[in-house]
Amino acid sequence: MKINNPQKICFVFDVDGTLTEPREEITNEMFDLFSSWSKDKQCFVSTGSDFEKTKEQIGQKTLNCFDLIFCCMGNETRNSSGEITRRVNFILEEELKSDLGKFLSESTFSYRTGNHIEPRTGMVNFSVVGRNASMEQRKDYSKWDNTQGERKAIANFINNKYPEMEASIGGSISIDIIKKGYDKGQIIHLLKDMGAQKLVYVGDKCFPGGNDYGVVRELKKSDLAFEWYNVSGPKDTLKLIKENAIFQEVRYNEKIIT
Repeated sequence: MKINNPQKICFVFDVDGTLTEPREEITNEMFDLFSSWSKDKQCFVSTGSDFEKTKEQIGQKTLNCFDLIFCCMGNETRNSSGEITRRVNFILEEELKSDLGKFLSESTFSYRTGNHIEPRTGMVNFSVVGRNASMEQRKDYSKWDNTQGERKAIANFINNKYPEMEASIGGSISIDIIKKGYDKGQIIHLLKDMGAQKLVYVGDKCFPGGNDYGVVRELKKSDLAFEWYNVSGPKDTLKLIKENAIFQEVRYNEKIIT
C-alpha cells in the first residue's frame, strides 16, 4: 500500500488515553469532532490492543476514518474493515512465562480478576490485576501502581534479564512485552516505506518506558518532517485538534525535533 498523498500529513493516534479513556468507549463529543475533522485527512491508529478491543472502544464508524489500523504495537496491520494485511509472530518462552507467574503470585496488590497473560499478535500483554477487571478495579490498580511503581519494576526486570525482549508500560493496568525492535517505532518505518514524508503523532505515553516512546525515538532518527504530542487524555486531544494549527495542516514544512 502507498500513502494517498505524500505531501499531506499522516496523523497517527494512540487509542487508550488519547482518543478514549483507558478501555472505555469513545465519547460522542470525540466521535463528532473527529469524524468531521478527519474527512480530508490521512489518519492512522497506533495501539497496543488487538483489533477486536480497538473496535469495541471506538466503533466501526470511527475506524472508517482511518486508512490503516496498526494493532498490537504495530505487529499487526489491518484496513478499516478489519482485513489483516501484515502480521508478526511471537512465541512466549517458558522461562519468561514462569517469571510473569511469579510476579502475579508475589504482587502485594490486594486482588486478581483473571486474564493476566494475554498473547497478542507479535507480543504479550501482562497485567497483575487482570484484564477482566472492571473500570473501577482498573482505577484501583492504576492508583496503587502510581505510588508503588510495580509495572515499572516488572518492565525493568524483564528488560534487564531478557536483552532480546522489550517491556513497556501500556494502558492503565498492564505492560506490553515484545521482541526488541518490534515496538510502535516500527510504524514509522512502515509509513515511510509507504511514501510518508510528514507525520504527526499523538499519544499519552511518549516518555521513556511508555509504549508510545518507540514512535518518538524512531521519528527523531528519521528524515521525516514531524511533530509529536504527549496528551493527558482525550480532552487534551480534543483541544489539540480544535486549537493547534498543525491539525489544520497550516504549518508542516519545517522539521521540528522536540
